[in-house]
Order: sequence, then C-alpha cells, then structure tokens
Amino acid sequence: MKFFEFIQGEVSESSIKASDTGVGLSVIIIPVNNLAFMTATKGAINFTFNNTSIYEHTALFPGEAVEKTTIQVSCISGKEVELIDDITKFITSKTTTQVMKFDVTNKSSTFKKALVGGVNNIVSKVAVNPTNMTSGEISKGDPAKVFTDVIGEIYFGDNKPSLDFNHEGLAKYANTDEITSWDNAGTLGSTHSIAANVGDPQAITLLNATRGLSRVNAAVALDDYFVVPNAYTVNGDYTIYMCLTPSSSEDALGVVYGDDSGDTMGMCFGAAKYNSSSGIDKADGALRTFKVRHDGRTGEPASASTDNTENGTVSYGFPENYIDVDAGENCHIFVIRRDKNFNMYLHSRTGELVGFIPGFSTHETINGKLTSLDGMTDGTLLIEQIGSGGGIVATSGRSRSFAGNIARFGVIEKDIGTNAAATLAADLFNLYNF
Repeated sequence: MKFFEFIQGEVSESSIKASDTGVGLSVIIIPVNNLAFMTATKGAINFTFNNTSIYEHTALFPGEAVEKTTIQVSCISGKEVELIDDITKFITSKTTTQVMKFDVTNKSSTFKKALVGGVNNIVSKVAVNPTNMTSGEISKGDPAKVFTDVIGEIYFGDNKPSLDFNHEGLAKYANTDEITSWDNAGTLGSTHSIAANVGDPQAITLLNATRGLSRVNAAVALDDYFVVPNAYTVNGDYTIYMCLTPSSSEDALGVVYGDDSGDTMGMCFGAAKYNSSSGIDKADGALRTFKVRHDGRTGEPASASTDNTENGTVSYGFPENYIDVDAGENCHIFVIRRDKNFNMYLHSRTGELVGFIPGFSTHETINGKLTSLDGMTDGTLLIEQIGSGGGIVATSGRSRSFAGNIARFGVIEKDIGTNAAATLAADLFNLYNF
C-alpha cells in the first residue's frame, strides 16, 4: 500500500487531529486508496479524499454536509499538470518507495515541482463541523439554538463568553460622544458592565476603510481606558479575544488589558518598570511581542516573540499598520488561550498560531510556593481595565497603554482549543474588517 504524507509543521502542544480551517494539522498520512480525485488551480494541486474524517456516521440537518478531507499543495506556476502527471505515475507504477512526501518542516518533497518552502504551501482540512451547502459556511445547526448562541453577530455555540464588550453596546452613542458606559453582553451580564472610564474614550460611528473597522467602536488614546467593575476573574484555563485597530503612529500595540495593581498585564509591551509592590506602572513599546502576567505574580512577565516559527508557530509581525503604513492590515484580531497546563497561545486574524509560551506554574517551583520567578503563566486572570493595565497612561514617552480603536473585547472561561480559536478569529475578522 502506498501513502501520502503531508507535514505542515512541527508537532507541538497546539497540534490537533482535525481542523475546519487547517490550523493545527501538523501531520497527516493518508492511504493512496482513499484518493477521490485531484484538481489543479493556479500554483497549486488540490487533493480530495474519501473516508478520511474523524466521524464514520453523522446526523445532519437538511442542507448540511460534512466536507471531504482536502489538501492543497503549492507547486511551480505553470507546472500544475506536470505535477499531477508525476503523482499519477508514482501511484500507478511499481516503486521501491511507498510514501509520497510533502514536508514543509524539512523543505523537501518526493516531487521537484511541488513547493514546500513555507507553512502556507500546504493547507490540510479535516472537517470537524458540517457545512451549509447553500452558503458554503460552517453550519450552526438548529436555528433555534443558533438564535440563543449568537452574541453581537458572532456564533459562539457552547463557548459563550462571560465577558463581552461589543459594537452593539455602543449603538446609543453619536459620533465622538464620550463613552461613559458599555454593557457586558456576556453571560455574567451587568455585574461587570463598564460604568466608568479614565480620560474620555469616544464612540466612532462614522466608519471608513482608514480605521479598518466596519462596526461602531471606541477610540482610545494613550491616557484613556475603561474600568471593569467587581474584579472580573478566571482562575484556570481561558480564552481572550479582541478586535482593534492600533494607532499607526505608535510603534507598539501596548497594554490592552490588566488589573488595577499592575499584576495582570496583557498583550504587547516591552521593558517594564515596577512599583514597590512589583506591580507594573510603566512599560516600553514593543513590536512582534506576546507578553502576559497574572494576578499574584511579581516576576518578569512571560513573553514570546512572534517573528519566528518556533514551537510550531507561524511568523507574524504586528502591529501590521505600523510595520507597513501603506499596505498593512488595520483590523487586528487576536485570540489568546491558556490551557489547563498553563501553556499560552496567541492566534492572529487568520487563525494561525503565531505565539506560544510554555506553561510555568507554582507546581514547578520549590515546594510549589514561589510566585516571584520570571515567566510564570499561572495565577488568576484579573481584568479591571481595558485599554490599559496598572493605570498606565502616557508619561514621558515610556508608558505604553493601548492607543487606537477597540471594537470588541471578551473572555470565555475555558480553553476552546485550536480549531475553535481559529474559527473565532476568522469570524471576528470577517465581521469587523471594513
């Protein structure tokens, strides 16, 4: 028996066995006998396989179908038919080698006309959810359930957020009005609805492509942030999502969320300065940086650069609209996950995993008591500020809280996993991209 072997990336903690988007499918090997057909598109060969899904039997609603497993492999433009011929000859001839390999990790392939130099050269999709055959989109299932599982035009299914500040909560404001309150649309409701701010964040209702956001959003200056009441906390695994447009005049995304004391801090900032209680009260700007710390931890924040392909990640530079003012994407989507082992993951607007921080908790310290070591990823997620953390505002050019526009910020009180995170990122981008 002969086999296809597709290697899209290194096997890591984010690797999964099936994916609607292709994100997280590091390695897949399929018997040649399962090949249904091959097609060619410009610069690529497309494989479709029978009997190559994780479910053998499905119960579907009318108009739904589970798509067959598909693999797209890049090839030299103009050589598509020749590559198909080479593959066909390999399948039908007697060969000493029984495996046809397409390996991005080692940049090697059985066939010279195949391109395997980068992670995007192979796209593998093994369906998890059924597809609506009319729209071509992932089906949401029972219409009655869909109605209850949509929040702010995003379908969450069983992954509903407890905290969700979205564009619908800003509909009451006119353009440039100061935002004095922002209702929490998540399951915890008004307990954590925003009713105060620092500075004067403004509602933006006049939408244009320059801002990059297609829905009402909040303009937040360096000295602005929102106050989340009643100490919103998550102790274990969680998922944070956000949609924003960073100011193109700032060389960093800055601190997007945090607590009052400066223990919990998140997103993209550089070297920090600490107060007497080890809380962060100033932070430099930084590019291409995924950085987090949680309540009760006093060491240096856990951090990872996103401009590499370590730990199965895809290289990603951000803020995109600062790195490339003319062509860089304005609408930024980030999904942050912490799993049960305190590993931290960062997904970009495409759903790709672009940042990974290995878990480091008190369980791994002496007698399980130390909370002051650098790079710890455990501790309580405590959110009391959005647009800043530790009350950071612009001071002498050092303090980099977020500056730009925020259309959405939310928290799901569990790790939704690679596939759901990639889908959520794509859904958010499709909704908010101008």
